[in-house]
Amino acid sequence: MHTTSLNFKIIHHADVELQMDAIYSLLGAWRMNGQVLGDQFPTARTESGYRLYVNTPEADSLSNLNLNSHVRKYTEALLDAGLSTPEISPVGTEPQCVGVCSCVKPEFYILYTTHLALESPLRCGGCFKSIPLYRLQKADEDNYQDIINWQADYQSCDDLQMGCRVGERFANSQMSNFNSPLSRMGLDVCDSISGKTDTPTYYYLYRWVAKSYENEVSRKCPKCEGAWRRQQPLHDTFDFVCDKCKLVSNIAWRVR
Repeated sequence: MHTTSLNFKIIHHADVELQMDAIYSLLGAWRMNGQVLGDQFPTARTESGYRLYVNTPEADSLSNLNLNSHVRKYTEALLDAGLSTPEISPVGTEPQCVGVCSCVKPEFYILYTTHLALESPLRCGGCFKSIPLYRLQKADEDNYQDIINWQADYQSCDDLQMGCRVGERFANSQMSNFNSPLSRMGLDVCDSISGKTDTPTYYYLYRWVAKSYENEVSRKCPKCEGAWRRQQPLHDTFDFVCDKCKLVSNIAWRVR
């Protein structure tokens, strides 16, 4: 993941609220197209205009090669608000994020995120690095709002269960139950990705609580009730993999 500086210069003066709306509309389009990560954009008013800092999957994520019709629309709207197209300046790499997948053709994907993750929630099943969403096959007018909305909801639940106070039981149920509203939303996302890319996409079921280690290691796939425990964990994380149901999970962290 890369940190990038954006400098929007004022061409002619206009209402500040109008200018900020134009900038944030473009940021929103970039975000929904997977070109910008997260929803926090530190902003400064400068002598010449506005400077912002964003996170991007790759150094060239904001290249015209990756944009869609929504990004083009809001880029063109900058002029009406009295702003130039942004000057894009790479700042550096984010040192604690996972890298970006460089596999030629991933054999499968895993939909996976945590409350701390900023990178794309789509991981390569082979190298377990992140997949920039704009790499996925799509029509020009499409975006990835369904994936990004699922990630935001999942991370909200993960925040609650990590806080261990308000909503912990609810959050754990949402993340660990394959039939919860959150999981159904995620499984729909997986089906959509699989259909568009012809690449199997697995869904991660978080697991924290269990009665005992013995009971935990013998549990079956919660959907088909088939055997799904692996001899060796996949990527040192997923002890269970069901190829039929496209589900992965872990031995409950509390009894590991």
